[in-house]
This record gives sequence, structure tokens and C-alpha cells, in this order.
Amino acid sequence: MNDQPKCCSCEPALKAETRAKYDTQWVLVDEQVSAERRKHLAAIADPLLRMILPFSGKTVVDLGVGTGSLAFRAAELSPPELLIGIDFSSSGLRMSRRISGGDRFSSTRFEAVMGDLERLPLSDTCADVILSQASFNLLPDKAAGMNEMARIAKRGARILLSDAFRARRKTEDEPWEACVGGAITVAEFSTLALSSKLFISQQLDLTQQVKALVKSGKWDWPEFVEHGLHYRGFVMFRS
Repeated sequence: MNDQPKCCSCEPALKAETRAKYDTQWVLVDEQVSAERRKHLAAIADPLLRMILPFSGKTVVDLGVGTGSLAFRAAELSPPELLIGIDFSSSGLRMSRRISGGDRFSSTRFEAVMGDLERLPLSDTCADVILSQASFNLLPDKAAGMNEMARIAKRGARILLSDAFRARRKTEDEPWEACVGGAITVAEFSTLALSSKLFISQQLDLTQQVKALVKSGKWDWPEFVEHGLHYRGFVMFRS
């Protein structure tokens, strides 16, 4: 009997399917739409980012940058020296490059990098700050993703990760659905972090704020409400 979860046994197909979904989604986004999304999601991003400010003089890496709603909100609050956005979506990266070229972000050097969050195309201990919003659940191999965060983090680096979480463990016969089938429990997340020598220092529950955004149509994520998910943000440090 194979005890390996289905989401891992079909990892290449899952990644290809998820990438195609986001390529299609982001190609329809322009600067105005992206700015509106950044404004709406500030209700989630701001209380999390304020836990790890400031970014002045720092190298900040956003894992799963998309069109940059979290990365550029961070730059609005406290411009870093270097902002690196990693994503597997070519259309998302194209838009984030366009946004970074505007006057609003002229004081921040931005690099958009195509990459797999389970095998980051970055050198060891290069990041002062690591950000990730609603991307961790897309990874079939979450242990690899957590290990990669630990690898690129400088000693003492601040890591801010937020995503949807389940109230109970996933069963093997549940279908995979982006950010739903891939969601894990807080306990499972904590175990993964500890195994990668990342220590959780702060936690913030933003479930009600996300529900309000979804119900008002400001975050296109109906599955979050339909599946009764929770939304948490974690600040972690590398030992």
C-alpha cells in the first residue's frame, strides 16, 4: 500500500496545472487592477508587515510574488535596499516588473526571478527578510519549501509567512484544489518550521478580516469561506 499523499505522487502535474491557472489569472491584470488589489489586501498585509518593519537597507525576498501585492505594499511602508520577487508565473512576473518601474517604487531596486519555491534560484544566506502570502499551500512538498526558506535566510533573518490553514488534517482521498487541498493545520506547519530550524516568534489570526474581504468581493477566494479555512500569519526566525 502506498502511504504517500496523492498531492506528492502527482507533483509535476499539480505544479503545471497551478502554474497555468495563475498565468491565465495574472495576464488579465494591469497596473490599476494590481494597485486596487494591493489597497484591498492592505487590511491583511499591514498588521503583518508592521511586526517585522523596518526594511531600510535590507534585502527582502517575496516568495510567490505574483503581481506584487505584498512586496510592493512592503516597499510603500518601508522601502528596502533590494526587493526580489520569486514566482513560477511568467505573466505575474511581467506585471511586477512593470509596476516596479513606476515612480512610486523608484527608490527600491527590484528583481523579478522565475523560480520554484521548493528549489529557490538564490544563494545561501542572502535574505534579511522573507515574505510569503497565500503561496505556501501551493507547494506539494512543503518540507522542501520550508528548508529553502531556512537556507536563504541570514542568521537572525525575519520570515513572515501567511496563508490559509485547516482545522483538521487532510485525508488522502480529498481532491487537490489550490490553497484548499494543499492547506495544512497550524500544528503541521509548526512541526515543519521546527524541523527546518525556524522558530515561530509571533502569530496573528486574520480569519475574520479575510472572510470580510472575500464576502465583499475584494478578494476572489470563495473557497476560503466555503471550506471553513482559517488565515494565520507567522513571524519566524532562523536559529
